[in-house]
Amino acid sequence: MGNLIKEWKPSNGLILESAALNAVKDLNNSLVAAGPGAGKTELLAQKACFLLETKSCVNPSKILAISFKKDAAVNLKDRIKLRLSKNLESRFISQTFDSFAKSILDRFLYALSEEIRPDPNYEIAANQNEIVRAFSKCGVNLYNNKIKKQYIDNLTKRRLENVSGIYKDVWDKLLKGDGDIKPTLSFQMISVLAIHVLETNPLILKSLRKTYSHVFLDEFQDTTRVQYALVKTCFHNSSTSITAVGDNRQRIMLWAGAKPDIFDSYKKDFNSQEYTLVMNHRSAPRFLEIQKTVNNYLQDVPFSPVANPKWTEDEGIAEIWYFKDSITEAEHIAERVTQLIHQQKITYRDICIVVKQSVQQFSDDIIGVLEKVNIQARNEAIFQDLLKEDIVLLILNTLKSALDVRDSDAWSFIWEAKVFFEGKSSTVNPFVIDEMRKQLKVMLRHVKTRLRKTTCQEELTILLMDIVDFYDVNKIRKHYPQYLQGQYINKLLEDLKEYLYQYYVSTNDWIAAIDSFQGNDSIPIMTIHKSKGLEFDVVFFVGFDDNSFWSFSKQEDEDICTFFVGLSRSKRYLYFTFSENRFGSIRTNSKISILYQMLEESGVVEVKYVDFD
Repeated sequence: MGNLIKEWKPSNGLILESAALNAVKDLNNSLVAAGPGAGKTELLAQKACFLLETKSCVNPSKILAISFKKDAAVNLKDRIKLRLSKNLESRFISQTFDSFAKSILDRFLYALSEEIRPDPNYEIAANQNEIVRAFSKCGVNLYNNKIKKQYIDNLTKRRLENVSGIYKDVWDKLLKGDGDIKPTLSFQMISVLAIHVLETNPLILKSLRKTYSHVFLDEFQDTTRVQYALVKTCFHNSSTSITAVGDNRQRIMLWAGAKPDIFDSYKKDFNSQEYTLVMNHRSAPRFLEIQKTVNNYLQDVPFSPVANPKWTEDEGIAEIWYFKDSITEAEHIAERVTQLIHQQKITYRDICIVVKQSVQQFSDDIIGVLEKVNIQARNEAIFQDLLKEDIVLLILNTLKSALDVRDSDAWSFIWEAKVFFEGKSSTVNPFVIDEMRKQLKVMLRHVKTRLRKTTCQEELTILLMDIVDFYDVNKIRKHYPQYLQGQYINKLLEDLKEYLYQYYVSTNDWIAAIDSFQGNDSIPIMTIHKSKGLEFDVVFFVGFDDNSFWSFSKQEDEDICTFFVGLSRSKRYLYFTFSENRFGSIRTNSKISILYQMLEESGVVEVKYVDFD
């Protein structure tokens, strides 16, 4: 094994900066501090390759990667697919914190005592309405956001055995249901239950630790108190090696319960070695000047990212646009988008419009104006997570394979899934493999015929359910543990059917409908929080005003971090827009003047007044 470690090199001829290479080869607990564009996902992918190819992760042990967002989990899994052979790839598991916790609870549901065991068909709390109703039924009216946050946070602050009073009553109603209240769990509650399973069942905990010899924690700065408690329960004082990756400058989830001292706690609890990456592979050099300036307001430690050598030092266009009203703003954005698409040959998906919050407030004007020049845009928040779900990807690729036999990517996806579900491999009797292939092709012909005859949502629902039945819902649940229990899978199928059929009605073509549903022909509009971890050639930062940053005075550091995340999504073009008049009301930017000051101090941002007298 020693020779394998010495001789190992990153795949695809990639040259890693020295700190990244050292972090990849570190077999002990580590913390990697990496700014935007530093290649955090690539580092983790290369580390997985290193561990598996050098046999540092000894068969049959596995690597578990836990990400904060579905996007990140899927992205990492896709990179691993490109770099590892099938037998090694199968030993890399990529999940979100939520799906990891849910898989523990669902798999070991009956390890919980009857008193605290949730109804097996519990629903996921898509919002907090059901929890609020449970409190109300127990005599507590959560009448404003501050009170609501306080009580809902307290619901998961204590270990289950210590929960009492009103909180125990609410837990009881949500675990089992009560009249018009359905059995419903938030992901925080699921994590608390998962912790209880592991703490009260040492054999299950031992099995988990033996399964995963190495664990990756992505976007670690956003980890909540409950999620960190789950990590500690699983792996503290064990032989499992942990690699945590994150960036304090991108800490934008404090409002959602992110643990403020997560880095310090981790270094203390897991005795980790720290590595700092300086290379920025994403952004043009001029944008790094903006990032350095923002960092100076956030941290005492200097931030000196180094641009990738692929750039020339004068690349990167950054501008602030001032407008009299939001319609003129939308028209100017549409004009610039048209130029970028037709002259610079930038694709729809390489352009993003980000807002601080409330996409709907900004999107209507922009979408309407873009439609006039035959450019589609949409509120991506509705589709972003749905399109990353395993069951949704399986069905979409099945439909694409049925409609277009030349779509080799779709066919490869569903064939690999079918082989995976059946527990087969290429070494199986060729007659068995041939029979599986015939069954799959027959199913696809039936799907194509039925799609052509589909005239309503109900018929599409039946078809989607039949596709699930073909793969076998029990096998799907077995291999995708996030679907093991509850109504989650049914909710996803319902959403898929509804949106897909809407696009079919507007296009009258199933291939075009799937393309549109996947967003291939539209510009995404999303909040900064939803853009985190993504990158685009072009970013329009719309609504750069006091109203968007309404809580700036109360949480200045977090909002500066949010600002940092938004501007650092861009590779080549970055535009900030301010409109004096929006929705008939006057907007100001005096309360966030410090943000404008940062852009000015960077020395690379040009100011433009559009249609001003």
